[in-house]
Amino acid sequence: MDVHPLTGALGAEVSGIRLAEPLDEETFGELRETWLTHQVVFFRDQELTPEQHVAFAGQFGKFQKPGFVPTLEGHPNVRKQEMDEYSKIGSDVTWHTDDTFLEIPSMGSVLYALDVPEAGGDTAWINMYKAFETLSEPMRAFISPMTAIHDISATMGLDILKNYGAKAWQKLRDSTPPVEHPVVRTHPETGRKSLFVNPLLTSSIKGLSEPESRMLLDLLFQHMQQPENMCRFRWRKHSVAFWDNRSTAHKGIKDFFPAHRLMHRVAIADTERPR
Repeated sequence: MDVHPLTGALGAEVSGIRLAEPLDEETFGELRETWLTHQVVFFRDQELTPEQHVAFAGQFGKFQKPGFVPTLEGHPNVRKQEMDEYSKIGSDVTWHTDDTFLEIPSMGSVLYALDVPEAGGDTAWINMYKAFETLSEPMRAFISPMTAIHDISATMGLDILKNYGAKAWQKLRDSTPPVEHPVVRTHPETGRKSLFVNPLLTSSIKGLSEPESRMLLDLLFQHMQQPENMCRFRWRKHSVAFWDNRSTAHKGIKDFFPAHRLMHRVAIADTERPR
């Protein structure tokens, strides 16, 4: 197994491994350590059936329920993520950490490319360790005790109401009430602290007024999006990305329409709330 770092911030391309085959204990341990170190790892030329995709992800944990994302028929753990110029809601094109509107967000995801545009359609990731560590010491101390509210119906509610109607909005609101997470979380395996807010799903800071909350969140969102904190991956057919959802944020780059992009994603469940 060969590892080639993608940027100075995060990301590495891994070669010499076939994801369609079960990993032996040594390879699994080496890959997991590489994943924890680089936060997102990429593989090229991996032809995976849905069963093989699920089997690879399942070696790292149990599966996260798909929620609102459509799934592949006959494969309830494979999320079908399809985008073209007619897509109604492009949540993937806003910076986010997956599932932070849930009490226990997913641990990670394995994303597999089946149909990609000739140009555009990249995905970018942010190193949220670095986003926290590059804040000033007084700012780190200021935000570390804080709690954020994550509320999908507040941040995406208008789009859902516009595209799917009031019943859909109410169903979303009833099934996913707002949740609280620390603004700064500690990774349960590495012990490192990271910023844990995102523009798509974080609606406010608990205890602050609305103007104060918006000002602070806007500052943190702007800071995390500095290019020095990022890597960007150019998709090819049969490429795979596997990221640690506990220490990264990501977004799809919406620059390929009217072309089409089809991905399959399997999300891996975490076992505890962020702390």
